[in-house]
Amino acid sequence: MKINQLISILFLFLASNLSAQVFELNPSDYFSFEPVFRHDYIVKNKIRSVRAAIVYKRDNEPIEDKGLTKSWEYDEDGFLTRYYYTSIHGFVNKVVAHPAVMRRGRKISGAYTTEEPVYSYDTVSTAYFYNPKKQIILRRTRDGDYYSSIYYEYDAQGNIRKQQVFRETNASENKNTFKLGVQNLLSTEEFTYEKRSPRQTKRKHLNDEGKVYKETILNYDSVGHLLDENSSYTVSWMRSSTKMTYDSKGKMILKSYTSNENGDELTKSEYKYTASNMVDIENRFKGDIRYYEFNYLYDKQTNMLTSHFVREELNKAIVIVKYSYLYY
Repeated sequence: MKINQLISILFLFLASNLSAQVFELNPSDYFSFEPVFRHDYIVKNKIRSVRAAIVYKRDNEPIEDKGLTKSWEYDEDGFLTRYYYTSIHGFVNKVVAHPAVMRRGRKISGAYTTEEPVYSYDTVSTAYFYNPKKQIILRRTRDGDYYSSIYYEYDAQGNIRKQQVFRETNASENKNTFKLGVQNLLSTEEFTYEKRSPRQTKRKHLNDEGKVYKETILNYDSVGHLLDENSSYTVSWMRSSTKMTYDSKGKMILKSYTSNENGDELTKSEYKYTASNMVDIENRFKGDIRYYEFNYLYDKQTNMLTSHFVREELNKAIVIVKYSYLYY
């Protein structure tokens, strides 16, 4: 049997083992949130939307539920159309009166008042638009009255050829629909690609003037996993590198990032998996110090994600996230 046939069979074997995973551990720059759900997870379970309810608990203190949420919406083909989250804009203290407690005609405790915070929220929303090839051509984020929009163009191989960032306003009287008003170009970036070998690609980053200001080398293994991504600026000493390590089944077990842009910086994530090949525990480090420990819980029958917990080591607190779903 030919080598390329063996590689194809191995790739299919690994893909079948990975299809049970819920997350993209190395998502595209289109997505600036976490977690990023895998497309095959959304399609397999016919998910219309995912909602995450978030509460916070400091050590030795009660749970704080401030009504914070994150939500993802998908089309019938399993592609993300909208992502949004709430943040606290402010709060006022509301006086709550508690009546006296009576039992058998006797006063057990007197009346009293407490102050409870009433929160006001901002919602940051991002909409995604696609071409017929299901490539993202526009990511538009609304934050207040303005929109930050990124437009993408692709080459024949499906690589991003150009991206432009605009600040936009909505001219529609109905603020729930978008009609382009004023559009100001903030930046333009173009990319060219050079296939240096079957496993290595060189990407050049061009600025507004069409001049190369950064170069990135991408190295892949025999089944297409990105092994590392090394970037350097052409007119400075700044460099960065992202490296991925996989186990024998093709699951990512380590992802690290180094950069000297803000002094020597090292961050990394280590992953452990369940028997069903889903992420079980993720530890995140800065240098040798663990800042976060993520623990993921799944439904025993469906293997769908039900919740995850984030231990914040420095704050001595836990973030608790519970997921709910709507389906097609």
